[in-house]
Amino acid sequence: MLKQMRDGAKSTVVKFVLFGLLLLAMTGLALIGGNSVFNSIGGNDVVAKIGGIKIHSAGFERMVRDELSRKNVSESDAIRTGVPRIILNQEINRQAFNMAAADTDILPGEVLAAQQVKGIIAPYVKRGMKPQEALGRLEQAYNMNESELVASLKSDIATQMLQSIVMSGAFAPKQLVDDAMKYSNEYRSGEYFMLTAKDVPPVKPPSEAGLKSYYETVQSDYTLPEYRALTVITLTRKAVAATIKIPDAQLEQHYKDNLDAYRLPQTRYIAQAVAPDEATAMKVYQAAQKDNNLAAAVKQAGGKVTYLKAEPFQRKQIAEELRLAAFAGTQGTITAPIKTPFGWNILYIKKVIPGKVQPFSAVKGEIESNLAQDKIDDAIYKESNKIEDAIGGGAALQDIAKQFNLPVVVLKKVSASGVPAGQKKPDAKVPNIAKIVSAGFSLEKGEASQMIEAPDGSYQVVGVDDVFPASQPPFSAVRAAVLDRWTKEQEFEALNNKAKNIVARLQKGAAFDKVAAELKQPVMQTGMIQRGETSKQAKLDDDMLNGLFSLSAVGETTTVTTKNALAVLRLTDRKIKMPKDTLKSDEEGFASALQQRISSDFLEQYRQYLWGKYKAHINEKLFDSLYAQNGDSSDSD
Repeated sequence: MLKQMRDGAKSTVVKFVLFGLLLLAMTGLALIGGNSVFNSIGGNDVVAKIGGIKIHSAGFERMVRDELSRKNVSESDAIRTGVPRIILNQEINRQAFNMAAADTDILPGEVLAAQQVKGIIAPYVKRGMKPQEALGRLEQAYNMNESELVASLKSDIATQMLQSIVMSGAFAPKQLVDDAMKYSNEYRSGEYFMLTAKDVPPVKPPSEAGLKSYYETVQSDYTLPEYRALTVITLTRKAVAATIKIPDAQLEQHYKDNLDAYRLPQTRYIAQAVAPDEATAMKVYQAAQKDNNLAAAVKQAGGKVTYLKAEPFQRKQIAEELRLAAFAGTQGTITAPIKTPFGWNILYIKKVIPGKVQPFSAVKGEIESNLAQDKIDDAIYKESNKIEDAIGGGAALQDIAKQFNLPVVVLKKVSASGVPAGQKKPDAKVPNIAKIVSAGFSLEKGEASQMIEAPDGSYQVVGVDDVFPASQPPFSAVRAAVLDRWTKEQEFEALNNKAKNIVARLQKGAAFDKVAAELKQPVMQTGMIQRGETSKQAKLDDDMLNGLFSLSAVGETTTVTTKNALAVLRLTDRKIKMPKDTLKSDEEGFASALQQRISSDFLEQYRQYLWGKYKAHINEKLFDSLYAQNGDSSDSD
């Protein structure tokens, strides 16, 4: 968390702990609005719990939506890649380590927390922002007051200290480092020839009865999933907003009733000099008084004094210690040195812009937008109630859509994963598809769902028009595909048997090149390949690479299945080639990386222990209902 804040991360609340290599996916995730995810509401809406803490669905969904919005990731993409699960696991991890830190009485002091706060705002101060302003903006960005921020920091510091203790036992012995370096710097070469279906006799076609019998053993692979025809209607904020018009008279009255809200406070452009001690500050102040030039006085003082260019400040934006002097002096005033937590500050009031009330014309749009939001919320609430009443009365969704002028989407035939029949992926044009389909598959034919809230604030209702049960296609419909599958299996079996016989001959001493010549296959060389090279670097596919490095001794042979072929592969050479310019720092870096892996393994084992100790539990049924998975599918008619 501390590093995130120093780097200016934009997480809404700073209550998240990174676990190094343990948490590999989305980082920087945090709770939204403090402990809002733990609000005690219904008893059957608990997504997960650990210790005495319950994570409720409403708060968790809000946390996920906010994170996806910040990362600009669509909900369908997030669900497909398992992001909600990652977020949930990370939150449980955070709570587990917080509990463990509290149980072990790790209590960071106020001084350490204060030092961390100072370190966090240092980059902002360095760029010229005042410390108090930086802290204020930080509190505002993370929706915390100062005491909450410090408490959160202390909690995270305690967790980091606990993690450091857990990982401190990790040690990489020199022999292990040496062996690992040798392993990493091993090079191998091999030779191989390929066999294809052309190298075995043609497969005799099966009898019709035999093919049907084979089909019975694999027919589950050809089963068509259940499909449903769904109708979706959507109540959008945009459509509701278009119906709302606020009279100018009402806007003007709101403006008059809230004039203070549209008052621009006095703004002052203030430059500053920050000296390390009072004596130095007095010298700068006296020098600046001579020609009313603070910048020149700072320059004369040398590198001990920092000059901050003039920036605009309103009364509440400047540090409390400087506020009185900054807003008491007139334009052109240079103040006497003032002591602050960051040194002795001298102010130069470069320019004063008087406060004023903004004219109605300047804020009309803002007022209209703000008032409209409340009306939109009210209108959506009332409209949704009317729609639900209409659904309860038995009206068809198409009729409801016409009555309320709502857009309609018809999904003619989709599977439970949201994939239309004959396609491989869900329709990206349909928003909130995962929740819609999940709800649609929980209903009976002719039923409609309750309102489903979408990430953009709109509301949807899904109805089931028709159900197409999972079915087994007739043999005649898939006969060609089944025959092709059977033929390829027979070809591969024959090819595999031939390869086994070839390997047996080679193991008995037959020459590799002579066997290849008998089969009229050219022998190909791999070249020297370092362990860890990619298939692109090695110019060899992954299966062949894995096969090459699976062999134990030079002369050993194996078979490798590749796409539509089978390779006979022999290891021809293996050697360790340590770089000639290997430095001690390289070895130390390798040892450090190895130790980090061991540390991460320690931390992962401890994390698993904490899940058991605090009885972490995920309500899988509820989680799946919230985030239906869109797995890969090859659904077809």
